[in-house]
Amino acid sequence: MHQADIVDDESDWRVPRQSAMTRSVSKIVATRWHAGSGSAREFSADTTADCHVVKIVLRNMNIRFRAASRIVHDGMTTPGTVHVTEPAVSVRCLFRGPYDVLHLHVPNHFIGECARDMPGDQAPVLCSRGVAGKDSVIESLGRALLEANRVGGSPGQLYADCIGIAIVTRLLALANRAVTSDRPKVGELAPWRLKRAVEYVEAQLDKPVSLADVASSAGLTRMHFAAQFRAATGLRPHEYLLRRRIERAQQILLETGMPLVDVALSVGFQTQAHFSSVFKRYTGQPPRAWRESRGFPGISQSG
Repeated sequence: MHQADIVDDESDWRVPRQSAMTRSVSKIVATRWHAGSGSAREFSADTTADCHVVKIVLRNMNIRFRAASRIVHDGMTTPGTVHVTEPAVSVRCLFRGPYDVLHLHVPNHFIGECARDMPGDQAPVLCSRGVAGKDSVIESLGRALLEANRVGGSPGQLYADCIGIAIVTRLLALANRAVTSDRPKVGELAPWRLKRAVEYVEAQLDKPVSLADVASSAGLTRMHFAAQFRAATGLRPHEYLLRRRIERAQQILLETGMPLVDVALSVGFQTQAHFSSVFKRYTGQPPRAWRESRGFPGISQSG
């Protein structure tokens, strides 16, 4: 008999399979909504009254997302974007192309248990205050959560439960920090400037790219661009560029038999050694091992 995945793919947007809700009534349920291609499509859903839904973006997407009839985001969104939808809220999203999103359905009472021992005079509330934020730690935890299906069985479920608790605790800590901090915030890059910068980076992945070049594409100086880009994406421009180069390299590694030295050059690295070092930093494995672990046969030439 087929054993259901711990992190199920959604058949309907933001709707867990009934089997997942049945086997995990009092715990976090994780689901995934993803597609590598497709035309623009719009979906709607209602958050139930007994849970919050945490959205973690896993890839670059072009969307218009509404919560309670208010536009939360319209345009490009990047990996690590996080939004919390509160109970009994109607949401609607237009996906203008490929998408990959992780949803955590978190029972209200579970949030109360996690928040009980948080410092401060008032327990923090898990909400996004109408806007989507960025957090690289939550993104990393979300990607790690996907590995629960590889572990499988009771150990996999325990693994997923622990990561789910870590994500909720992190969100509560960030909410508590936001309440107590008076530090002024840098304004985010305007959506049209972010779109120009992202498109420029995508077109130049195989070439040398400077911060000044990317800033110029968005019509800003280096200093103003760097701060606003980080506020909008949670990443420094150079970190974002490296991440995109590695993601493009992963695609090439899975879809072609290209030797590693050619893969490195095709995504803008000057040497295979530098490419391998950065690839391992982002994925945890050297390129050859990563490719072979995905079922691609080893490449003998410069592999």
